[in-house]
Amino acid sequence: MSIKVAIAGASGNLGPAILKELLAAGFDVTVLTRQGGDKTFDSRAHVAQVDYESLDSLTAALAGQDAVVNTLNVGAVPKSTHLRLVDAAVAAGVKRFIPSEYGCDTTSPLTSKLPVFADKVSIAEYLQSVAQTSGLSYSLLITGPFLDWGLEKGFVLNLAGPAALYDGGERVFSSTTLSGIGKGVVGIINNLEVTKNTTIYINEARVSQKKLLELSGKSIETTIVQTADLEREAFEELAKPNPNPALFAGKFILRALFGEGYGSLFDSEKVYNDLFGLRILSEEELRGIIPK
Repeated sequence: MSIKVAIAGASGNLGPAILKELLAAGFDVTVLTRQGGDKTFDSRAHVAQVDYESLDSLTAALAGQDAVVNTLNVGAVPKSTHLRLVDAAVAAGVKRFIPSEYGCDTTSPLTSKLPVFADKVSIAEYLQSVAQTSGLSYSLLITGPFLDWGLEKGFVLNLAGPAALYDGGERVFSSTTLSGIGKGVVGIINNLEVTKNTTIYINEARVSQKKLLELSGKSIETTIVQTADLEREAFEELAKPNPNPALFAGKFILRALFGEGYGSLFDSEKVYNDLFGLRILSEEELRGIIPK
């Protein structure tokens, strides 16, 4: 009997790649989608329309599922929705919950203190508490920035120029492609005992901004931006009566990605690549990802 997996947020930036890998792995996948939504998905997946504000609706949709993968945007989607999804998984007897973590290492002391990650930290703490009193276990998947998406959007490195080199652009950081993250999720579900109630690290690249710029072959204007300045500016915006997330969230994330001491380069001994069949991409493969 195939493993049954429910995924929330399958139409976002990351969700489609995870859904593709779940289906490729042969899982019996159910996509949770909002009532009245008009999104379409791969015909191999079941679709369950849910009311994310209703514990009963979510619990009914998760009945019989072995795992729940959450890719709903933390911050844009209220924390209460994420916690309700956890409660529904408990009520439905789900075995494993993978929260919408990914990205930066929120278990790092410096990263966890940045306000933009407060909801993720709170959700992880809630899962840890729930795991002690129920049959639900969890895995926190930490991937670094989404490499292909981050290059395409100019977030990891703006190759349209001018390119901001954060703290000089020489710091090496861990990063994973969207499909690699999907494979990481599959790896967790295929190794439930080994990945139970723990933080899972994966990466397909250990690279700096300057190395990515070199691999791009482009000659573009660059500027040096200090991540400490970005953090200060973000806190200044946050202190305003009506702070704009668009003006502070990204700056906090860049501080965590490129600032010293934020855990952005994963300890090789903690990485689960080998177990999940992931490897570090070659320079040639990296060139293939970089937008032309």
